[in-house]
Amino acid sequence: MAAYAPEVEAVLGQLRVDAKTNEHKAALELLGILPLCGRVVTADAMFTHRDVCTAVLDGGGDSILPAKENQPNLLRDIQAAFAEPPAGLSPSPGPAA
Repeated sequence: MAAYAPEVEAVLGQLRVDAKTNEHKAALELLGILPLCGRVVTADAMFTHRDVCTAVLDGGGDSILPAKENQPNLLRDIQAAFAEPPAGLSPSPGPAA
């Protein structure tokens, strides 16, 4: 398991995925030792889980992770958040500028 920084074209950290564990646990361990503040973490859909997102947020970072059909509730919630409002309704106003 490796954390890669494309801007500097370098591996920032790397952990061996032991036969007694899995990539998910290794990713959580790696996120615990990386400086995440102000960074954006991307990963494969296999890491789209609450504990991974929480680890990134707790480290001061943000994440962009895909949602697929194998997580139907999450996918539906995301689609609803970005859906157009029903006809005749307008979105709620944002914070005052």
